[in-house]
Amino acid sequence: MTLMKKLVMKGFKSFANKTELVFGDQFNCILGPNGSGKSNVLDAICFVLGKGSSKSLRAEKSANLIYNGGKKKNPMKEGMVEIFFDNKKKDFPSDEPIVKISRIIKSNGQSIYKINDKTRTRNQVLDFLAAAKINPDGYNIILQGDIVKLVEMTPRERMKIVEEIAGIGIYEEKKQKAVKELENVENRLNEANIILTERKTYLAELKKERDQALKYKELRDKINENKASYLFHQIKKKEAEEARFEKRNKKHKDKIDEIQKEINTLRELISKKKEEISEINKQIEEKGEKEQVALHKEVESLKVRLGTNKARVDSLKNELAKLAERKKQLVQNKEEIANKIKILEKEKQEYIAEKEKGEKEIASFEKRIKEFKEKNRIGSAADIEKEIEEADQKAEKIQEEIQELRHEQQELLREKDRLEFQIKTTDEKISKVLEIEKEHKAEILKLKKKKEDFKKITLDLNKALNEDSSLASQLGNARPKLLKVQEEITKLKAHNMGVKEQISGSLAVQKIISNKKKFPGVFGQVHELGTVSSKYATALEVAAGPRIKSIVVDNDKTAAECIKYLKANKLGTATFLPLNKLRPPVIDEKTKKLAKANGVEGLALDLIKFDPKLKKAFQYVFGSTLIVDSIDVARRLGIGEIRAATLDGDLVEKSGAMIGGYRKKLPFGFQQSEVMADITKKEQEEEDLQKLINVLEKRRSDNEKKIQSLREKKAELEGEIIKAEKSLHLDSSDLSVNKKLKEELKKDLAEVEKKLSSLQTKISSSNSELAKIKIEKQKLKEKVSQLRNPVLLAELNTFEQKKQEIRESIIKYDAEIKNITAQIDSMLKPEIENTDKIIKQHEKEEEEFLKEEESLKAQIERDEKDLREKEEKEKTFMSKFKSLFSQRNKANDELQKAENKIILKEEEIRGIEQKTNSISLEEAKVKAELSALREEFKQFDGVPINKEKTEEQLKREIWDFERMAEKLGAINMKALEIYEVVEKEYKALLDKKEKLLVEKEDVIVMMNEIETKKKDIFMKTFRHLEENFKKIFSQLTTKGEALLKLENPENPFEGGLEIQVRLTGKKFIDMRSLSGGEKTLTALAFLFAVQEFEPASFYILDEVDAALDKRNSEKLASLIRSYSNKAQYLIISHNDSVISEADNLYGVSMNEDGISKTVSLKI
Repeated sequence: MTLMKKLVMKGFKSFANKTELVFGDQFNCILGPNGSGKSNVLDAICFVLGKGSSKSLRAEKSANLIYNGGKKKNPMKEGMVEIFFDNKKKDFPSDEPIVKISRIIKSNGQSIYKINDKTRTRNQVLDFLAAAKINPDGYNIILQGDIVKLVEMTPRERMKIVEEIAGIGIYEEKKQKAVKELENVENRLNEANIILTERKTYLAELKKERDQALKYKELRDKINENKASYLFHQIKKKEAEEARFEKRNKKHKDKIDEIQKEINTLRELISKKKEEISEINKQIEEKGEKEQVALHKEVESLKVRLGTNKARVDSLKNELAKLAERKKQLVQNKEEIANKIKILEKEKQEYIAEKEKGEKEIASFEKRIKEFKEKNRIGSAADIEKEIEEADQKAEKIQEEIQELRHEQQELLREKDRLEFQIKTTDEKISKVLEIEKEHKAEILKLKKKKEDFKKITLDLNKALNEDSSLASQLGNARPKLLKVQEEITKLKAHNMGVKEQISGSLAVQKIISNKKKFPGVFGQVHELGTVSSKYATALEVAAGPRIKSIVVDNDKTAAECIKYLKANKLGTATFLPLNKLRPPVIDEKTKKLAKANGVEGLALDLIKFDPKLKKAFQYVFGSTLIVDSIDVARRLGIGEIRAATLDGDLVEKSGAMIGGYRKKLPFGFQQSEVMADITKKEQEEEDLQKLINVLEKRRSDNEKKIQSLREKKAELEGEIIKAEKSLHLDSSDLSVNKKLKEELKKDLAEVEKKLSSLQTKISSSNSELAKIKIEKQKLKEKVSQLRNPVLLAELNTFEQKKQEIRESIIKYDAEIKNITAQIDSMLKPEIENTDKIIKQHEKEEEEFLKEEESLKAQIERDEKDLREKEEKEKTFMSKFKSLFSQRNKANDELQKAENKIILKEEEIRGIEQKTNSISLEEAKVKAELSALREEFKQFDGVPINKEKTEEQLKREIWDFERMAEKLGAINMKALEIYEVVEKEYKALLDKKEKLLVEKEDVIVMMNEIETKKKDIFMKTFRHLEENFKKIFSQLTTKGEALLKLENPENPFEGGLEIQVRLTGKKFIDMRSLSGGEKTLTALAFLFAVQEFEPASFYILDEVDAALDKRNSEKLASLIRSYSNKAQYLIISHNDSVISEADNLYGVSMNEDGISKTVSLKI
């Protein structure tokens, strides 16, 4: 039994000061004058127990529960009440022997609740009290004026008290839950029926589409099987063909290798013979004269040149033959492609004609359908059909969206499984590492350090590898540039060297220039001592004439020594210009004036750059020559009056002679300043590039060493890590896991679950929308059925079906037309254009080869003539050294035979190569076709191959199956996968419906069971209360009797509970006719009847005896005394009889400041 031990109040209502009331275990009575604050004690108890309404505590608002200060005192800021309960029997869910409940009210109306000084919410406090069966609104707390409410309340309200006492509230809750569940089941059943109806219709339609799709799939499988088999046969044929070509090519290659070995042997022989001839030539050279040796060298040179040119002519013939063969093949290919284009164009025109025919038929059917509808008045139905079509489109769109959502849902579920597995694995790894760390902490730390080092080295290695790639790229860019610059320098230098060689062509000049050390006074030839602009090069070279070859020397002595040397050695003649003796012509004023005329570039002497000390030489060479734009300018200046050279190479002499016409580039000339500048510039570029390459190569070399070092370190660390992990029984990924990774995985998992939830909502929403559309569609179909005559509908459907078939054919024709157009435009025509380009290229090459052949033949003819002449001269010389020449001739003959054999062998190789090339072309064609076939065959991977049927049978069956597939019309292939899903969903819905029906039956059974139990418990409780009520009423009053009566005994819960009282006579009177004392006695009898049946821990009664006389008050006091051993009573009373029976008395008084004070007395 839960007893109130103590009540503490401060700032609550009239109890401004802290006030403590210690309660006895049985009968406690509060007494005092009216207005002293007695009822405030009971209000405080209700307040601390959590009573919500301030009005029920006799206050307008919550803030009024705080002491207001009276007339003189200051108001309190808050009110506080604490109550202490005995918890020895552990009625409260707490281990404390005393339980303290506190409530503080603030001036703003806010309440703070506490249990054992720990802040709690009101609901938590109410739940805590409910565990000990304490309710602030319970029937055991009767506040001032509430006693008669028990008898004045409605029968239904009174019934509620009995139900509460009987404890059937739990059954009522169960019943309400069951009712709600039943409603929920009914709703779900209705929804399931609607969806089932829609799904059944949809499934029937889908089954038709599925069956058609299965038939189409079966045909496609057969087509694929036949196509795969046909491709398989084609591939096997091509592979056999490829093998034959490879075999032939190998045979030819072996033959070429064999011939090449023979050629190599012959070349070794030639090399030996050349050495032998060289030795003979040396002997002849030692014994013979130099001129004869030179003659022999010229003969040999001519022979070599003739042999080379003849070999080149043969090579050109072979090349021309190859080009002709290739050209022939290309022309043939071009013709084949052109024929293919013609065939495709013809097919395209046929398809266009079929398409136009189909369009006309559609127009005709549309006209007939329109006339048919107008004739039979099917307009309104047509509108509904349009709505049905729109509904179908919407449904299809939603279905596609649902499929996409389900696909996304499956992906997310897989992702969820993956994340959950990773989290589980991560937990295991973390546990594993932590467990190992306990035993091998030092080893784990070392392993982690090594892993960090390994990661750092890996990053450094990647960085070094990237650097290596960058350096390689830079070198790859710089080296071609260097080669290009070197080539350009070589070309420019070759140009200059060519000039020098041409001008220094005579033996005399060559000998003088080559012996500059012997003749230190020689400066060089005129052309190499001056530099000119390319613009004036031709004009200046013409103006200089033969003098350009003259040798400039310092004085006449040097010139004389050079001449004597030439004479002594019979080397020919040369012109020398001694600077000390030259008397250059003086340029007159007239010529200087003309040099500034329009069309005149200037004096030749002014347009060439040279060393100032050589001025006399250049004055001698050019004199007063003017450089003019053209011959017309020279004429304007005056022929015969000046010497002038034009920019394009014409020359006008002072004598009046005019030399000009077409002029080829002269084989000699001055050094052009632009060429020299280009050489200098390119040499500088070469130097810069070489430096750059050297720097890059050094950096790359250093980087490669670094890469090598890092790779070694990485391999070493990797080995150590693997060894350490194995010794610790760890995987390589165990140490990389951590709590942060786990949290990230959990975060990802939460995100996935959120997305899944969102997707499920979308799918449910889409399914609901789809169900609505299907229901609406069914309604529309029913309307159409009502509007249309079945015969007319069938006829109209026939028209529509034929129109649809034609439209599908047109779509197919369109696709074929587009396919043919794309094939012609993007494949065949570009191939013809490429073929034309290649043919033109071949023709150009053929033309160049023919020109070269013609030129070589002419050269051969000249060389043969020259050779015959030189051989005649050589005969005399040969007679002197007959034996040596005989040996040499023999060696020459053998050498010639060997070379001829090589030529023949090479010719044979070229013939074989030509055949090989032809075979290679065919082989390449076969390989390309085979590659295309294999690529096409990839799409049939896994398709069974039929090796029994022939290619013709396969082709015929493919054609037949494709025609059958086309006749099926438009196919919904999604129906195959959708049907299974929908069928599964339909079966699941049927199962769900069955479960819901079973669930509904179970709920109904449960409700019936609840009602039965509820009624049994209630009637049992009612009988006990009725018996107690009669007994206690008779104890309180000697006259009359009272009873409890159900308004509906058969079904008590549909009615209320009446209290009937008979004081005198035979009739029971209405409760409203009773006096206040009679009502109080009746209410007390009812209250103690409840107490008898289900005692409360304590009772709080506020002046319930106010309407009783002395005698009835004594009876009440006696009754409370008898029940006080079963419960704790706290009563406010003015009656002496009640006060005298109490164990503890609490007197309450109030001073002039409105503050209540208490005094207690234990009797």
